[in-house]
Amino acid sequence: DDIEKGRLKFPDRMYGRERELEILRNIYGQLVSSSIRRDIGNSGEDNCLPEAEEKEVEPPAANQGLATSPGPYKGSSVVFLSGYSGIGKSAIANEFVKKIQCEYQSSDESPILYARGKYTEQSTASAPFSAIAEVFERLALGLSKDNKNDQHGTPSNDLRSTVQRKIRESDLIGPGTEGNRVLRATFPALAPLLDVASQRRKPEDGFSTAVHPSMNAIKECAREILSIICETLERPLILFLDDLQWGDGASIEMLSFLLSCTKLTNVVFICAYRSNEVDADHSFTKLMENVTKARRDGKECNAIPHKSVERMDLFSLSPDAISKFIADSIKKEDADEVGELSEVVYQKTMGNIFFVKQALEELVRKNVLFYDMIGFEWRFIVSKAELANYMSDDVVETVKGKIRELSVDVQNLLVVMAYIPNALDVPIIKALMSHGEFSFGGGKIRDLLKEASDEGMLIFSIDSKCYVFAHDRIRQASLEFAKEEDQDELLLHISQVLQDFAVQGPEMEWCLYVAVDLLNFLPLGKTDCAGLIELNMKVSKIARSRGSIGKENELLHKGLAHLESSGKMWNDYDITLELYNAVIISDHSLGSYSNAKLVIDKILKNAKSLDDKLQAYIHQMLCEIEETSDFSQGANDGVKILKLYGYNIPATISTTYMMKEEMKVKMALKNGSYSCLAKLPLKDEPILSLFMHVQKFALYASNEKLVKILAGKAIRCAIKRGMSRHLPLVMVSFASSLAKQGKVKTAQELGHVSIAISDKIPDDMEICVLTRALAHMGVLPQLQSFRSMVEPILQCHKDLKLVGGFVEMTLGSMLAYFESFFAAGLELGPLLESKLLLVEDLCRSLGRPGFLTNFQIYRQFALNLRKRIENPTEFQGEAFHEEKSLNKMNGNALKMALRDSSSLRLQLAFVFWNENIMAQMLERLRDYPLKDMSVARLHNRLCFTGLAAFALCQRQGYESFSKLGKNCLRYFAHLTKHGSVNAKPVYLFMLAMQVSRREVFEKAIDACNEASMVHLEAMAKERYAALLKRENDTPLSNDYITSSYWLYQDWGAHGKALQLSQQYDFLQHSTRKNAKSVTSSTAVSKKSAKRNSLIIPTYSFNTTFKSRKMIYGD
Repeated sequence: DDIEKGRLKFPDRMYGRERELEILRNIYGQLVSSSIRRDIGNSGEDNCLPEAEEKEVEPPAANQGLATSPGPYKGSSVVFLSGYSGIGKSAIANEFVKKIQCEYQSSDESPILYARGKYTEQSTASAPFSAIAEVFERLALGLSKDNKNDQHGTPSNDLRSTVQRKIRESDLIGPGTEGNRVLRATFPALAPLLDVASQRRKPEDGFSTAVHPSMNAIKECAREILSIICETLERPLILFLDDLQWGDGASIEMLSFLLSCTKLTNVVFICAYRSNEVDADHSFTKLMENVTKARRDGKECNAIPHKSVERMDLFSLSPDAISKFIADSIKKEDADEVGELSEVVYQKTMGNIFFVKQALEELVRKNVLFYDMIGFEWRFIVSKAELANYMSDDVVETVKGKIRELSVDVQNLLVVMAYIPNALDVPIIKALMSHGEFSFGGGKIRDLLKEASDEGMLIFSIDSKCYVFAHDRIRQASLEFAKEEDQDELLLHISQVLQDFAVQGPEMEWCLYVAVDLLNFLPLGKTDCAGLIELNMKVSKIARSRGSIGKENELLHKGLAHLESSGKMWNDYDITLELYNAVIISDHSLGSYSNAKLVIDKILKNAKSLDDKLQAYIHQMLCEIEETSDFSQGANDGVKILKLYGYNIPATISTTYMMKEEMKVKMALKNGSYSCLAKLPLKDEPILSLFMHVQKFALYASNEKLVKILAGKAIRCAIKRGMSRHLPLVMVSFASSLAKQGKVKTAQELGHVSIAISDKIPDDMEICVLTRALAHMGVLPQLQSFRSMVEPILQCHKDLKLVGGFVEMTLGSMLAYFESFFAAGLELGPLLESKLLLVEDLCRSLGRPGFLTNFQIYRQFALNLRKRIENPTEFQGEAFHEEKSLNKMNGNALKMALRDSSSLRLQLAFVFWNENIMAQMLERLRDYPLKDMSVARLHNRLCFTGLAAFALCQRQGYESFSKLGKNCLRYFAHLTKHGSVNAKPVYLFMLAMQVSRREVFEKAIDACNEASMVHLEAMAKERYAALLKRENDTPLSNDYITSSYWLYQDWGAHGKALQLSQQYDFLQHSTRKNAKSVTSSTAVSKKSAKRNSLIIPTYSFNTTFKSRKMIYGD
């Protein structure tokens, strides 16, 4: 046995960590025992109706408005485990898992699933998300095993099937989704859990649809699949990430998101790091601070607060623990027998368990500690003072001494493996070891690996069938041992072998990161400079496609450094230009505008053609805009650049020039419609990217003429050369401009065409979602119902979060969502307010106070309608206090906030009929333009501006409001003429307020009912009741008041319903049944109205145009 061979065999048990293990066990136990059921639905405090009224309310339909129990809520915990190298962080995590598996796992339960990942000091050679990818690989491997539960905690087929079923049902990562593709590309090891994605339409020849997933997309998709796995498990998942002090930037960002996310439940994260290598400015320190704050606040998803972050510092073991360990290692019954040895070893190692093991082995190698074959015991014969001289103060030197005593082949094996941070299997080790005159068979390699493992240098993973160093200090010692000789030829060999293995599939992609890192390390003369630059660019593209812009930038700049050091700049023109273009795009993405400008200048100075300078010109313009935010100047600069490429646009666009350009577009379209553009062939046409950016600046600068001219020239270019991915954004921006000008018909056509074109490039999620967002927020709602726009806009918001990088658009889409929600008259309630709270938290996290104010205004608006508030037309509540908030603002931010606050207060004043507040708000809003990029926001503002203006203009002193009301009426009349389902009810209601005639009110009420605008129908009936009362038709007036009362209830405006019940005593005895037969418009039952409200109209490209042809006959 080992003792007879004179080799130490260290005990498997753990020493001196009982307290830490108990803390971890308690954390896990708390998650297991936590079972908190949360009610979903309206709470009692939200119902402000008197008892007499509550009795008359119809009982809710099945599954509506009832508290439900979604099942047990299991929390999550994060443990930050710190300590010096070798202190036992990995060992305590492994021991914890063993104890948990023994304590909680039985044959009739789901297994305790555990996965770990480890970062390495060779971070430059590691792929992005290396340890996270390792975790996913182990999870996929564990969940993909076929055998039933066994002693290792292997999941059953049922568990795997459940996970796969939930993945298939996921809207985010299900088959055929963008999220599914993102996960496959970023974490190939997850493929066994992800069903084969549905086939996408192949791109046409000559057109590339290769796009890069954003970090946001990767984070959201990673969270989704982890959530699915965690929700499926009966016991909390355990994830262990080691050596996070070496984590790459992409991993730190990912982990900061995952660890802060309280949506991710039923999981314990153990994050280990070396405390002596993480200072106050380290990125991991900031991660810990952010995660601790986020989980302490518990704001996301209204998480149940509990202590979910534990910081655990591992210190050196005590002298007693070390004595017991040494005694057990050399088979002594009593620790006192090794007192002198333990004391000296402790003084040398300071209780670091890894150092202790190396020190004992060093004493054995030097025959100071030996096994006495006569006495059958371990002994040492030198004095206590001499013992210390036989042990090195440097553990790495100790390990190097051990390596020197191994066979030459094992030494070479360790040296080769030391250059590679990943775990290696036998085939790749065999190829790496076959170098020069050396050649090894598979059997010989296995023998060497066994010898190295027996010596404690390597460990073998049963799951992955790979070998890895037993400790980072052993890898470090092997590297230092290698550097004692020239290893340049070996590094070239390793790099070539790894490049050969990389072609086997995505799971071997890591080989390229290691290969390029090794070559970058070599002196320039040892490598093929052009080949190395190309390899850096190749790997940088892979890094970008995996969402790691930082890694991409790092590799590109290394390639650039090689190019500049070679002294052969522009000798290989194509490589130089490609590298420079890649660098400026990457630098711009990271916000390094000054660095990008330096490279831009070099391209503009040395590039041979205008086409070669295009990217430089575009990014020169973009960098200037980022620094100045002067969109007008940006548009002018863009026009000058376009002139270089033969697209001449005068500084002042005359009517004659505009007419000529319009005629050229008609000729290019052959007098057909814009829909023919959707049939154009796809082709990469870079010049359309320039058109897109310049047009965007012109749109932001409100230069509508330039927007139109640019769109026309881009359309002609696309017809002549082919359509690029940028054309949809050009079209929809043009459509937005036309919609703002009131040119409804053409705007609608362009909006649909832009979406149809974007459908041809489904893989370019960025272009698709931006096109849809602009169309659904600023174009299509002019004719299509707001009710039909709510869900598409919400989906745009979700997709924009995945794409990332468009903060303004992402938050703007939620503004449009809530504005559309209000404009459609959808039911108010706690769910709406919880959504607003979530978006408010998002605004805070993104540092967007202006958007935050908007959402707070919306929430206060909803609260004023729903709850019993003393002054419902004032914003002085829990969500928003107008005076306090606006006093902190200035400039354009104040102007916009005042507009939005006043618009909603005007609506409240009209609903609660406060004429003084209506007059005040109309005065505030009088000078704001009757235009807005957001159709829903403009609709809400002009709707109640017109209604309030006509309500007051016949009062003495308010006659001037008549003109304001007529301007608003003209806006809705224009849209009604074009068939707008949103404008017709408003137009008729406004007309009724203007003329005060019965037949007009009845038409308005019918129109509101047909459009399912419950809120407007309630208001129209209340105003009609007031007219009937003035005409002394009290019975009919009371009927309309009753109907209005119940419609307000349906809308969720319980505060308004309460006001009516206090004004009219007869409402306390009213029932919904009696209120249904007042007019034909109120004969729709609540159930059918609710059922109709759930039907969301859909509009396809073809059916919308067919409908329009039927209406206009063109």
